[in-house]
Amino acid sequence: MKQLTQLHIEGFRSIKKAEIELRALNVLIGANGAGKSNLIDFFRMLNYALSRGFQSTYIPDRGPASRILHFGSDRTPMIQAALKFRTDAGNNFYRFTLARVKQDDTFIFTEEEVQYHADVYERPTPPIPLGPGGHRESGLAEAWTPDSPTVRFIKHLIGGCRVYQFHDTNVDSYLRSKPYLDDNRYLRADGSNLPAILFRIKDQYPDYYADILRNLQAVLPWLDGFVLEPEGPRDRQLIGLRWRAVGHPDYDFVAGQLSDGSLRIIALVTLLLLPDDLLPDLLIIDEPELGLHPAAEQVIAGLIKYVSRTRQVIVSTQSSTFIDHYNADDIIVVENENGESNFKRQSSDELANWLERYTLSQIWSKNLIGGRP
Repeated sequence: MKQLTQLHIEGFRSIKKAEIELRALNVLIGANGAGKSNLIDFFRMLNYALSRGFQSTYIPDRGPASRILHFGSDRTPMIQAALKFRTDAGNNFYRFTLARVKQDDTFIFTEEEVQYHADVYERPTPPIPLGPGGHRESGLAEAWTPDSPTVRFIKHLIGGCRVYQFHDTNVDSYLRSKPYLDDNRYLRADGSNLPAILFRIKDQYPDYYADILRNLQAVLPWLDGFVLEPEGPRDRQLIGLRWRAVGHPDYDFVAGQLSDGSLRIIALVTLLLLPDDLLPDLLIIDEPELGLHPAAEQVIAGLIKYVSRTRQVIVSTQSSTFIDHYNADDIIVVENENGESNFKRQSSDELANWLERYTLSQIWSKNLIGGRP
C-alpha cells in the first residue's frame, strides 16, 4: 500500500508552518475556520498543478497569490511544501517552493524536485530538479521534465491524490447533469460524471455494481435500482441518472427528483465502493456527513473504514457524532491560534482513561482535546 506519511507545509493560507503525520485513516476535526478546508485545498492545488490548470484555473478561482499566502505577501513571500510517500521498497519525496510574482499577483515555481531513498541503501539518490526554476506550471506536468523512474513514480503518486466534495446539489448542479457516456476514466471531484461511472461499473464490474446498489438500498430503502441508458448520437452519447422506486417499475425518475441528501449518498457510496482499477490511492473527502441521516452517516463511516484497508483516506468533518465511528488514533484535531492552523493527532493510549467513561464525541464536546465543535 502506497501512503503519504509526512506532509510539511509553510505559508499556505492559515497554515503558517505545519508538520503533519498521516496514516491509513485520518479524520480531521475542528471548529469552523480552524484550517481543515485549507489543508484539503492544498491537495486541490496539487490536482490542478498536475493537470496544467494551476495558472489558468486554480489561481483565478482561489487567489490571487497574495490571498493564498499566509496573511498576505507582506508577511509571507512564498509557499514551501514537502511530501513523503512510503512504499514497500522505500521513501519517495516531492518538494517545491512557490514565490509570488508581484506584477500579475501569481506564482512561479522557484524550486521543485523529486528524490528516492531505497531501504536497501544508506543514502537517498541525488535530488532530481524539475526545471531550472521560474516555471509557471509544475514540472511534473511539463514535457521537458527529466524522464526518470523516480519522476514518473512521483507523478503517479501525486496523481493518485484526489479531492472529493459533493456539497453542490442545487437543481442546476453538476451532480444532476448528464455527462458524456465516455467520460468514465475516473470519478470527478464534484461527481459530475456519476452516471457515466455507474454505467461503466455495471457493464464491466457487475459484482461491484451489485455491492453499490445493496449498500444504497440499506439507507435508501425506496430505491429499486438505476436506469442507465445512453441517449443521443452514437459518437456523442449522454447519460443521465435515472432511477426507479420500489413498487413503481413502470415509471422512471430523474436526478432532479432526488433529495440533496440522497444524491450525496449515491455519490459517496459509489466513490467508496469503486473497483480497484478506478479507486485513487489517496481519497480526500470534505465533510461527507453533510445533510445525511444518522443511519446513512453510519454506513458512510463504515465504508470509509473499509476502504482505508487498501487505500489511504483523509476526511474532514464537523459532526461530533460522525467521529464516534472511529478510533482516537484516527483523529487529527485542527485548531486556529492567532490565525495559525495547528494539527495534532490524538492517541488512544493518552485518552484511555477518558474513553472508559465517554465517547469521542463527548470528549470533543467537553473540549478535552481542543478543536471544540
